[in-house]
Amino acid sequence: MKKLKLLIIILIALVVAIIATMIVVSVENNKNKGNNTITVNTTNTNTARNNMIDNNTIANNKNEVAPHLSFDTSLQRVTDISILGSITKNINKYFNYIKEGNTVAVNELGGNLAYTITGNVKYNLKQAISTENGYQTIYYTYGILTLANGDFTATEEEIYIVLYLDNEHQIYRLEKVTKDDMNNLKQLGEEEKINIIKGQYNTYEYENIDKVKYMESYLEDYSFQIFNNTRKAYALLNEEYRNKRFGTIDEFIKFLNEKQTELVNIKIEQYTTEGSDVYIGKDQYSNYYYIKENDYNDYEIILDDYTMQADYSNADTETKIKKNTEKFILMLNSADYTNAYNLLEPSFRQANFPTEQDFINYRKSNWFARNIIASKEVNEEGICVVTIKDSLTTQANILKKQFKVTLGEGMNFTIEFNI
Repeated sequence: MKKLKLLIIILIALVVAIIATMIVVSVENNKNKGNNTITVNTTNTNTARNNMIDNNTIANNKNEVAPHLSFDTSLQRVTDISILGSITKNINKYFNYIKEGNTVAVNELGGNLAYTITGNVKYNLKQAISTENGYQTIYYTYGILTLANGDFTATEEEIYIVLYLDNEHQIYRLEKVTKDDMNNLKQLGEEEKINIIKGQYNTYEYENIDKVKYMESYLEDYSFQIFNNTRKAYALLNEEYRNKRFGTIDEFIKFLNEKQTELVNIKIEQYTTEGSDVYIGKDQYSNYYYIKENDYNDYEIILDDYTMQADYSNADTETKIKKNTEKFILMLNSADYTNAYNLLEPSFRQANFPTEQDFINYRKSNWFARNIIASKEVNEEGICVVTIKDSLTTQANILKKQFKVTLGEGMNFTIEFNI
């Protein structure tokens, strides 16, 4: 019996020992698995990590949030002439819709800003401040609204308008604000959206403006002022030129009456620039224009190329005779009849043209509407012989004229010609 008990105890001890051994082996195997590593260089480790990130990104693509794009929404003054011209064009559309009585278009663009417009109207932008985000652009604008009265006079009003532009759909609306509002401008938030409903008439039109178009925009404005606000057109003339060429607004009006058909739709055919603020050109009638820009839509203008001619008093006699003859012909082209009449040699004038109207009648009957100098030569007797054409074509009509120039002090002279 004692032997049996001893055998049982030995068997139990063996089982316990076996179980303990198995537990130890299992623990050691697990440790070895956990500590099993492969040594690689740093570059390969980073590559592996990057590949892992890429794989994780692909695997989790459905849950990825789109990257946030940041926009500069700060307030900035607009200087690009195409953007400024486009703003002007789209605001002008609005005021013309009011004039036309198109209430649908007016309402789409923000409703009537309390205007009744029956005559000609023109809006001139002076300054624009912008702020934009990924959805919209806001232009805070200051300009001059001119309302024609119909008797060559007009009413001008300073006006402040906010233009809201939907960048994606290229639609816009307007809001009139006060001058005080313009002193507290607000920039757009990065996620801010202002609701604009697409309509039939509120599509924003962008205009690309080159140098020629830019000059023509000034001449378009000047033409508008001539026929709707004559005193403003007179005031826009360079002051020195205005005093030398016209002297009074009555003389200016006489000039306009002579040239009005040529000043309605001015198209530049030749142009040049001086620096960034001077534009010089000739239109389809060879009329000369010199525009000096002081600021955007702030300019002064000269309408001929002889009144402000550079001093040539120290030139030789032949040069003076040629220049004075050319000046006289340019005066005729420019309907500068009073100044041309006063240049006539006194006895010649009295004998042939007792009145200025006699001289004007003769000029219109015996000269071309536009007299183009083809050649000019001074002969031994000091007479300037000029060949004049009515156009630049080979089939042009030709007129021969002889001019006798009597030189005075400085650039002064008198002139007479064969009748």
